[in-house]
Amino acid sequence: MEKILLVMCGAAPTKNAVNFACYLSDMTHAKLTGFFFESEHYASAPELKQVYGMPYVESITSGGLPEHFLKAVRIEDHMRLFEHTCENKGIPASIRYLEDNILDSIVGESKFADLIIADATVSFISKTQEAPSLLLQELLKTAQCPVIIAPASFTPINEVIFCYDGSPSSIFAMKQLTYLLPELGESRATVIQINEDDMDAGERKRIMTWMSRHFESSDIITLKGKTEQALFDYLLKKQQAMVVMGAYGRSMISRMFKHSHADLLIKTLAYPLFITHY
Repeated sequence: MEKILLVMCGAAPTKNAVNFACYLSDMTHAKLTGFFFESEHYASAPELKQVYGMPYVESITSGGLPEHFLKAVRIEDHMRLFEHTCENKGIPASIRYLEDNILDSIVGESKFADLIIADATVSFISKTQEAPSLLLQELLKTAQCPVIIAPASFTPINEVIFCYDGSPSSIFAMKQLTYLLPELGESRATVIQINEDDMDAGERKRIMTWMSRHFESSDIITLKGKTEQALFDYLLKKQQAMVVMGAYGRSMISRMFKHSHADLLIKTLAYPLFITHY
């Protein structure tokens, strides 16, 4: 792996997200690029809008607000702190500040990046948005490389948990994780079967053979009961793990993020969540 993008809201970057990004960068010797931006209630320039079908120009902009200067100073402080943290840890890093077209800019950069690490709280607008925020949801759907949602509290990874439902996207996610992070081969690997039908003996053997080539120890666990609820209950108890899922916005993974527990799961992540497209 050569290039990692770290996406943070510039006004309040999460220390754990930075530490986790540095951890992966140090593990893989990849260059780290920090993307900073400010979530604003107002645009940076006057915009044409509509009220009751009548057009008007909103002339109140972020630059005209009294607190705009203080926010700019805070963002600069956070960017310097990011640089200082990376320098102290010996991590090769650079910074980009995004003012316009935030999502498009990140997705464009992702075409030539190996991995995106996103703060679970990253948002276009406010800190009160549900998790995952609109920005994070769109990023998970449109990114051109795998995305890891950084944990709320960071500890080194001792286990890799693959959420497997037999779909091409779940298999692809398993492969992408091992290609990008072969350094995790010393960790324990656990495949969680999350479809209602039992895995046949042939499929189980193929999975165990594949995992034995990439991990020192591995196992397959079949969850009983209502699958989505059982998976949430299982994951909420996990620590020092990385959870791997198939493409966001498709099949069960998208339903999981609409579940009543999804907000709790993401806001209290005790582990990083790896999601990629097929």
